[in-house]
Amino acid sequence: MASLSLYDRLRQNDDFELPELRPRSPRSPKNEEDNPIYSLKSRNSTGDTEEFDDDTYLLPSNRSNIDVNSPVPMVAAAVSIKDDPSLPCITFRFWVLSFIFTALGAAVSEFYYFRSNGGGYSIFFVLLVSFVIGKWMARVLPTDEFKIGNWRFTLNPGPFNIKEHVLIAVAAGAGGGSAYGTDIIAIQELFYNQHSGFFIGILLLLSTQMIGYGLSGFLRKYLVRPANMLWPSNLVFSSLFSTLHGNAADTRDKLRLFSIAFIFMFFWQFFPQYIFTMLTSISILCLIKPFNADIIRFGSGYHGLGILNFSLDWNAIGQPGPLYTPWWAQVNWYAGVIIGSWIIAPILYYNNVWMAKSFPFLATYSLHRDGERYNQTKIIDMNTGMLNETAYNEYGPVYLSVTFAAGYFYSFISFTAAITHVALFYGSEIWGRFKASRSEDDEDVHCKMMRSYEDIPNWWYATIFFAMLFVAIFLCYASGSHLPWYGLLLAVGLACVMVLPIGIIQAISNNQVGLNVVTEMICGYLFPGRPIANVYFKCYGYMAMHQCLSFVSDLKLGHYMKIPPKAMFTAQLWGTIIGAFVNYWLLQIIIEAKRPYLDGTTQDPTGQWTGYRSQVFNTASIVWGLIGPGKTFGKGSIYNPLLWGFLLGFLAPVPIYLLHKKYPKAKFHLITVPLICDGLVILPGTYTNFIISGFIAAFLSQYWAYRYRQKWWKKYNYILSAAFDSASQIVTMFIFFFFNIAFKVQFPEWYGNNAETQGERCFQDPSQKTDIN
Repeated sequence: MASLSLYDRLRQNDDFELPELRPRSPRSPKNEEDNPIYSLKSRNSTGDTEEFDDDTYLLPSNRSNIDVNSPVPMVAAAVSIKDDPSLPCITFRFWVLSFIFTALGAAVSEFYYFRSNGGGYSIFFVLLVSFVIGKWMARVLPTDEFKIGNWRFTLNPGPFNIKEHVLIAVAAGAGGGSAYGTDIIAIQELFYNQHSGFFIGILLLLSTQMIGYGLSGFLRKYLVRPANMLWPSNLVFSSLFSTLHGNAADTRDKLRLFSIAFIFMFFWQFFPQYIFTMLTSISILCLIKPFNADIIRFGSGYHGLGILNFSLDWNAIGQPGPLYTPWWAQVNWYAGVIIGSWIIAPILYYNNVWMAKSFPFLATYSLHRDGERYNQTKIIDMNTGMLNETAYNEYGPVYLSVTFAAGYFYSFISFTAAITHVALFYGSEIWGRFKASRSEDDEDVHCKMMRSYEDIPNWWYATIFFAMLFVAIFLCYASGSHLPWYGLLLAVGLACVMVLPIGIIQAISNNQVGLNVVTEMICGYLFPGRPIANVYFKCYGYMAMHQCLSFVSDLKLGHYMKIPPKAMFTAQLWGTIIGAFVNYWLLQIIIEAKRPYLDGTTQDPTGQWTGYRSQVFNTASIVWGLIGPGKTFGKGSIYNPLLWGFLLGFLAPVPIYLLHKKYPKAKFHLITVPLICDGLVILPGTYTNFIISGFIAAFLSQYWAYRYRQKWWKKYNYILSAAFDSASQIVTMFIFFFFNIAFKVQFPEWYGNNAETQGERCFQDPSQKTDIN
C-alpha cells in the first residue's frame, strides 16, 4: 500500500543506509498501535474502543469458529467475511485512475527526494480522491457494451466497487514511490560524470523493482495463507476500505473535512514556499544575533541544530508524519533527535572529536584532510572506473564531518539493535506463530473463500525472476558497473536466503530488518575499489528482499479483501512499470533544472532544493565502494572505533527487556533502541526546522486528540493528514513547474524572502570562518 510513514521518510532520506524497523516502500501503513484496528470492536458490537492486549496476537486454542471467522481476533475485527465474486476488478476505471494516481505518486516521491524537507505520497489522498472520482465515473460514463471481435467490454460495468478501489491503491503503492535505483542514476549523473542513458536507466529501475516479485509466489504458502501470518499493516487498510464503502453519511462527512482542509492548506502553502519563505524556518536565535557562526550552528534550521527554530511550512512540519505515527514511536524518535542533535553533536564538535573543527559541521559529502570536498575523480582510474591505488596513496584517505561519522555509528547500533529487539520482544511469538502455521490442518475462512478465484501458477513468478535476473546480469556489464555476474548472484542469493526469516518477522511484528548495511559491507570487502559495483550490489541485494516482501504484503491484502490473484498481479506489475518511467523522466528533468544545487556547486537561495540525499548516497559509494571498509574503518583509521556500534547494538536492548520483564506495567517495552537511533541519525542530511513544530503537531494529534477527543480523532485525524500532505505536495510541484520551469517567475525579494539566507536571516559573519555547511 502506498503511504510514507515516519520510517519510510527516514528511508527516503537514506541517511547512512539505515536498517528499517518498519516496511519502507510506499506500501507501508502510516500507523500501527494507534490505528483504528487497535481500537476496533467487532462490527456487530457497540462502543467506542476496545484495547487489544498482547494476548490478542495469540491464537485461541478453540478452533471451532474457524468457519465463522478468522481464528485471530484482530483479523476477525478488521476483515469482513463477506464477498461477491461477481464484482468486476480490472475495469476501465481501474486503468484510468491507477495510471493517474501512480504517475502522480511517482512524480511527487521523486520530486521530494531532492527537496530540503523530505515528504511522501499520502495513501489517504489516493483512497479518498480515487473514491470520489470513481463514484463520479460510475455516474457519468456510458454503460454501452462495445465489441471488438470476440472481446466485449464496457466503460461502465456498474457501481464503483471496493475491489476496483483496492487495486487502484495497490497499483499506486507499487509504483508511486521513488525507486531505489534512481539513487544510482543520480550519483552517476551528478558525481561520476556518467550518463547511463534511457535504455540502461529504465532497465535498472524495472529490474531492481521487479526481481523480488519473482520470489514472492514461492512464499505464499508460508507468509500469505496461514492465519498466523497477520501482516498487521493490511488490517488498517482493510478497515479503511470497508469504512469508505460502508456508511455513506460517515463518508460524506470525511470528504467534506478533506475538501475544507485541502483548500486551506493549498492557499497557505504559497506563503512559506514562495512569498514569505522565512515562515519555513524561523530562527529565534538568529533574529536575536544574526551575524555569528556559533549562533547559526545552534539556531539555524538549514545550517544548524534547529534549537528554538520553528516552521509554519507543512512540508517541514509533516516530514516525520506527526498526524499518523503512534505517539510512543514519535517520543522514541524525537528523543533520539534531541539527544543526537542538541546534546551529542555540539559536544563532539566543540571537543574536536574525529578532527571535528577541521571540517564543516554538517557536511553530507566526503572530505579531504584540508577540509575541502574529497575529489573522488582524482583517485579513480579513468580507464577502468575503479580505484587507482597510487593516486589514493598520494591524495590521502577520506574524512567525514563529525555528524556524518556519528551517524554511521548510530546506524551500526540500529542494525544489530533491530535484530536483538525483535528477537527479545517478538521472538517467542514469531516462533509460536510459525509453528502453528506449519501445523495447521484446516484453512481459515479467508483461505476457503479465496478458492473461488483461480490462483497464479508459480511459473509466472519464476519467469519474472529469471527474466529480471538476466536483465540485471546484462546491466552489470552494459552499464560499466564492474560488478561480476557471480557478485550479482551473491547479492540476490543473500536476499533469497534472508527473505523468509525476515518475512516471518515482518508478518508478525510489522518490523523489517533491512539488508542495505550488510550488502554494501560485504561488497566492500569482496570488491574494493569499485564504487558503482557496490551500489549495484546493495541495490539488487536489498531491493530483491524488500520488494518481495512488499509484493507478499499486497498479496495478503488481496487475501483479506478477496481480490482475484491474477487481478492483483496485474495491478502490481502495471503500477511498477508506470512508476519506473515517471521516476526516470522526472529525475532527468530535476537534474537538468537544478544540477548546481544538487551536486553542491552552489546553494539554492530559496533553501528548498538540496542534494543532501544524493550526497549521502555518493559518500556511501566512496566509503564502502571506491575506498572500501578495510581502509575507511580498518586498523589505523580514526573511524575504526565506530565498528563497536555493532556490538553495542546487540547489547543495548537487553537491559530494557530485563526491566520490562521485572516491571511489566512500567511500559519499558515502548523504549525502542532502533527508533531512538533513527532519531539520532538525522544529522546531517535533514534540515532541523521541523523539530519543534513537528513535535507540537504530534502531541496535539497523537496524544491530546487521541486521548481526549477520541471520537473526532478516529473519524477525522487521518483525513486531516491526507488533506494537508496532498495540498502541500501539489502546491510545491505547481511552483516548480509553473514558476521555475515554464515561466521562471521569482517572487520579489523582501525582508521575509531574503535570498542570501534562504529567507532565514542567519547571516554569515565575513570575519569568522564559515564551517557550518
